[in-house]
Amino acid sequence: MIVHVLGRMTAGGNERLCLELLRLAPAGVPQTLITIDAAPDGPLQSLFEAIPGLQFQHEPYSRDARGRFVIRLARRLRALNPAGVLTYPFGLHLLVCLASKVVPGCRFICHVGNPPPAAGPRREMFRRIVQASRWLDAPLWSCSKTVHEQLQALGVAMPEGSRPLPNGVNIERLRGAAERGRLLRNKRGPVIAMMARLDEIKDHDTLLAAFALVLAARPDASLWLVGDGVRRRALERYADELGIGEAVSFLGVRQDVGELLGQTDVFAFSTTQAEGFGIALAEAMAVGLPIVASDVPACRELLGGGVAGLLIPARSPEKMAAAILDLTTDRERAHRLGVAAEERARASYDISLCAERYYGALIP
Repeated sequence: MIVHVLGRMTAGGNERLCLELLRLAPAGVPQTLITIDAAPDGPLQSLFEAIPGLQFQHEPYSRDARGRFVIRLARRLRALNPAGVLTYPFGLHLLVCLASKVVPGCRFICHVGNPPPAAGPRREMFRRIVQASRWLDAPLWSCSKTVHEQLQALGVAMPEGSRPLPNGVNIERLRGAAERGRLLRNKRGPVIAMMARLDEIKDHDTLLAAFALVLAARPDASLWLVGDGVRRRALERYADELGIGEAVSFLGVRQDVGELLGQTDVFAFSTTQAEGFGIALAEAMAVGLPIVASDVPACRELLGGGVAGLLIPARSPEKMAAAILDLTTDRERAHRLGVAAEERARASYDISLCAERYYGALIP
């Protein structure tokens, strides 16, 4: 048995990676999902429930009762007796690893989805977490080389067995869904889309400001923002202030991502230095979309330094708008970038490669 420990079933990168890994679990190896957030359900609940044979358990975590949480989780793990535990919440993985010690021979991996901050108290917190991970013999598998290198730059030794392993996406399923989406398209003007949580790690403000400039040149253009989060109301207000509210659709969390990508002309990914990977970016690559992305380390890595998409200086609405407009008019260039993006996705970001390496390390 393999146990996956997840915060909750929201629609972030960790949750979507966990979902895909569970879908590709080796035949004959039981899988159990333990959620530790106070509220176990979320927008991806139905997708997890559709996985045949998956067992669900819930062990709520409380900062005020860490010790009791470790004891309860240890009892659960001892009863399950897994061969391996894969945990997704960084930081809390220390408690999960401690609980897993009651299972003799249990293998443990912590997935790391974001880099440490460049400065401040949280950077020191990351340093202490990495150090504690080494003491507990808890390998850290980073979602990208970018995250792995930035963890190494904290100046403390990484746990033995730590490594970068890029996240993956289900390319064939996405491409099939995108083909269906193309048949549903009813927009006459260009559709620009970004899919990401509406939170501080991303930079939707720059995209909205850029789209205002795009709309001035292409009044028939539309912007789709897929995802939800704490900044939704602020972003809706900003779109109205820019006078583009009617051309911007806040679509919330969706389960038909592939179909929406099939109706998209240009994929924009405006984000910050805190980006760790960008699963939505890899999904857009997988279906061969032309991409405009912020020139931050994670996007630079995914797009091969600009081979598979246009990299624009972060927080530069004018340059992002110019790049988007270029790809809506120069269809030959857009096609070449889309082909390069798909080729890179197939070579580096196929979920089957990711799953093979995780399960290969967790199953004796």
